[in-house]
Amino acid sequence: MTENDIYRIFDEGGTLSKGFPQYEYREGQLKMALQVREAFENHAILSVEAGTGIGKSFAYLVPALYNAMEHPDERTVIATSTINLQRQLYDKDIPMLFRLLDRSCPVAMAVGRNNYVCIRRFMEQRNDVPLLVNDPSSEIGKFSEWLSTTETGLLGEVPFRLSDELRGEVNSDADLCQGWNCPHHSKCFFAKAKQKEKEAKIIIGNHHLLFSDAQSRYENQTDYTEDGVLPAFNRLIIDEAHNIEANATEYFTAEYDPAQMKRQLAIIERRRGSSSLLEKLAPYGDQELVDRIHDDILLLNGQVDTLDQYLVTLFAKTDFQPCLIKKEHQGKLVEFVRMASDVAATSGRLASKIEKFLEGNKASDDFKSNINELSVRGKRIQTMSSVLSDFCNFPLWTDDIHWFDTETNRKKTKRILVKITPLSIAHVLVDAIFKKLDTVVCTSATLSLGDDFAFWGSRVGLPYDDERPFLRGVYPSPFDFKRRLLLLTPSDAPEYKKDNPEPYIAYIAKTVWESTLSAGGGTLVLFTSYKMLKEVRQRLQEQFDKNHMTLYGQGDMDRFSLLKTFIQESDSSLFATSSFWEGVDAPGQTLRMVIIVKLPFQVPSDPVFKARCDALDAQGGSSFMQLGLPTTTMKLKQGFGRLLRNKEDRGVVMILDSRIIRKNYGMAMLRALPESFHPEVLSGNISERVENFLYGA
Repeated sequence: MTENDIYRIFDEGGTLSKGFPQYEYREGQLKMALQVREAFENHAILSVEAGTGIGKSFAYLVPALYNAMEHPDERTVIATSTINLQRQLYDKDIPMLFRLLDRSCPVAMAVGRNNYVCIRRFMEQRNDVPLLVNDPSSEIGKFSEWLSTTETGLLGEVPFRLSDELRGEVNSDADLCQGWNCPHHSKCFFAKAKQKEKEAKIIIGNHHLLFSDAQSRYENQTDYTEDGVLPAFNRLIIDEAHNIEANATEYFTAEYDPAQMKRQLAIIERRRGSSSLLEKLAPYGDQELVDRIHDDILLLNGQVDTLDQYLVTLFAKTDFQPCLIKKEHQGKLVEFVRMASDVAATSGRLASKIEKFLEGNKASDDFKSNINELSVRGKRIQTMSSVLSDFCNFPLWTDDIHWFDTETNRKKTKRILVKITPLSIAHVLVDAIFKKLDTVVCTSATLSLGDDFAFWGSRVGLPYDDERPFLRGVYPSPFDFKRRLLLLTPSDAPEYKKDNPEPYIAYIAKTVWESTLSAGGGTLVLFTSYKMLKEVRQRLQEQFDKNHMTLYGQGDMDRFSLLKTFIQESDSSLFATSSFWEGVDAPGQTLRMVIIVKLPFQVPSDPVFKARCDALDAQGGSSFMQLGLPTTTMKLKQGFGRLLRNKEDRGVVMILDSRIIRKNYGMAMLRALPESFHPEVLSGNISERVENFLYGA
């Protein structure tokens, strides 16, 4: 693809403008497309910030499509942050470009295999409960009906909420897959999807799939010329790349989860019909070993429960807050180490006995799936055993982050997870991804803080080599923020005080209500605390109801349904927290005001964040300036970007945290935002300002 091709497609009077009557020439889009083309041509790494309205999807899709057509031996993966964006690229944007450009190549959409139903595993479940399957009101009965009609086998398309138990028993599992030996292979949904991926020259994936693939290759020391979780590929485009560090950190974290340990044990001894998994294989192996395996499972179940109850009781005293463990805390973990070591020792012995039992097992090929499943369960027990052993082996600790996390299941039951997380993910990303691929394009609406990508690059390991071309581009939004966005930062907003939060909460409730009333709804209120969200909503719900105004809150329904409902209703309002600071795309009158209650500083007690801050401070740096402030500013830019989604949008962004005015760092945060109409304002004038801006002459 030449530069002339880019101009022919993106320039004024070009292919896109001829194909779309509503298309507007955007210089930033053209320049970004030129840079993506350059990255493909020169085997470079490109970091590009493309503001809202640039049209970054087309800017990277066009060069990727041309490269795929011109180099049939290559494959490009495009990793997005959400399945919604995957769908938009696959179902809408790419078919549209094919039509306009009069060119095409094989394209596939990829999601993780555990999103697919495994027909064989479902049939095993079905055979266990034949009466329930025939009951159309039972979960498995409804699932069976869905399975008879689905074309994709994607569990996300099941029209009712699946229980964790059934989902875990019927989803496709790499370790349990029988491949060509499976009697249902010809109908396998995942196998069909994988075949389509192998035929594709462009794969539309997501971050979770990308990092799962990268983790697998990194641990197995395989490169990208071989198939992994994804087929072999050599070009990569990462959209919403501001999430790289967080998402990669999640995938490279080792974890002991008592619920998962109990699940593996339950599956081994669970009865399927007349006998359990172990009992089916017992006649073909050492019976004495079977008895010892049963004894170990009984013992281990008790030890897991004892450890879990100890940790739950301990963490109840701190309201189940996650906890970072430093070397100076090791002396306080005597009881934990004793119990965890018991679990690790017993689970290690159990895994070894299972392996020994299978080595000497004489079962026929009819039991191949049972043998494979027992082997898989044993290995998973061994992996979790290793996490506990590594956590308790204090002399061998490296600079990894050792911490306890808490989770709550749907039944509101708490459990404590033991985790080991890399202190920095940068070197892993360099070794696992950046060094291994011919081209990597990283793009987002929020990557740069006016620092030439220095902060973001430091977190992900870029640039890693002076010899490797590292291209950078920043293309601001073409929207007229100065005329179409009113930014209000009342300087008299009270400061939040943890020991006396009431004045601040009362102020927030009053200001949110009066502002929303002036706007007539259409408001997204972003909180940093779910507790504060509930408190403010409780105070305001009656007023919303009395004035016939609809108010939704995070937790009313799942995120997808909540956003869909909010976007469809032009005058409703939504109270939400962290996950809604990005990914909310509501153009037009649906969203005309965003209220940011507090600056989104990371919770200082978050173990991973705290450990990374402590490491910076220990090196003589400033964790606040090097990590805390830049991270918060990035998040603020994301929240700010929820408002204007097209050139006709008009609205108000309100920040009710006066630190952005009072503190020296506030000016730096404001400079990172698009320059808007930003008059000085006091709280008493907010409602008038909102109404005049939105509805005045």
